Order: sequence, then C-alpha cells, then structure tokens
Amino acid sequence: MTKLARNLTCGYSAVFVLLLVCILIRPAGLAANDGLSYFGAYATTIVPYSAAFLLNAYMYWRAGQQVKSPKYLGPSLKIMAVMLVGLVLTPHTLLDPIHTVFGATLFSLQLIMSAWLVIKNKFDRVDTGLVLSELFAGLMSFYYLPKLHGLLLQWQIIFQVSFAALLVRVLDRGKGSHRPQKVELPAGTSD
Repeated sequence: MTKLARNLTCGYSAVFVLLLVCILIRPAGLAANDGLSYFGAYATTIVPYSAAFLLNAYMYWRAGQQVKSPKYLGPSLKIMAVMLVGLVLTPHTLLDPIHTVFGATLFSLQLIMSAWLVIKNKFDRVDTGLVLSELFAGLMSFYYLPKLHGLLLQWQIIFQVSFAALLVRVLDRGKGSHRPQKVELPAGTSD
C-alpha cells in the first residue's frame, strides 16, 4: 500500500471510530434523521464530532497537497476539506441553510470526483460498485433529508465509507510516490 493510501486508511479509521463514539454517547442520533450533523448540536458529542470532521478535513488537505495526478484531484480534496470545516462551523441547529449548502457541495463533489475516477480507470468493477453504492446512498440521503424520522445518518455513513474505499483504492494504485497510477483516457477526453 502506498504511504498516502496508508495514511488515509489510518485517518479514516480514526474518523469512523470518533463517529462511533458519538453514536455510543447519543444513540438517539440513529433515528433523529439529522444525519451526522445531529452530533454537532450536543455538548456531549460536539468534541468527537468536531474532531472527526476536522481530522477528515486535515487528511483531505494533506492528500490534496501530495497528489499531483490527475490534476483535478488535489484541488478537489482541498475543497472537500473546506466544506468539512464549514460543516463544523455552521451547526445545523443555528445555520441550517448554510450548513446544508456545505453538506450538499461536499457530497456532490465527492460523487462527481468518484464518477470521474471510475471513468479514468476504465470502469474497474470494484470501483464502479463503490460509485454505485455512493450514488444509491446519496439518493437515499436526499430522500430522507426533509423527513422528521428516517435513516439519513446510516445512508450518509454508507456514502462516506464507499467514497473512502474508492479514494484509498485509487491512491493505492500509485507506486509509492503519492501519485495515483496514470491511466490513459479514451480518445477525445481530457483531465
């Protein structure tokens, strides 16, 4: 495994453990239908919630600095980092419209980037499955977003786990140089 992929795997593990801590502290979040943002509204969970999102933002920013190819990947990771910080700084209980814009932008960018990575990698079966998982989880998240009760949190986690797995897979194809393996694009396309 490349150093960058290994670092992201360790970082994602810590992020998901912190989110699990939030769920263990306030299991009502599983049914509250406020998604991951639920945990940013309570004194008992705001620290692990914020730590998870800020650690994730730091991981994306660092990865964005290290990745050189494809050329859009580094800046996209940095934008995702900013969106994560924005989510922490705009609690949904106080600034819901702004919080929602940060969240929608993050998920949209992740899905677009994932689809592009799958296209660049000529529709690798596992990568394609991960993007389809992201797409379905994203649609289900969108479905549950306006509802009072539902499975928003669960679908957001499935989306993020799918994205994390795809990103680590793609970055692991590098040869230890913090660069994903360059895959030729079909004729008529470009980065």
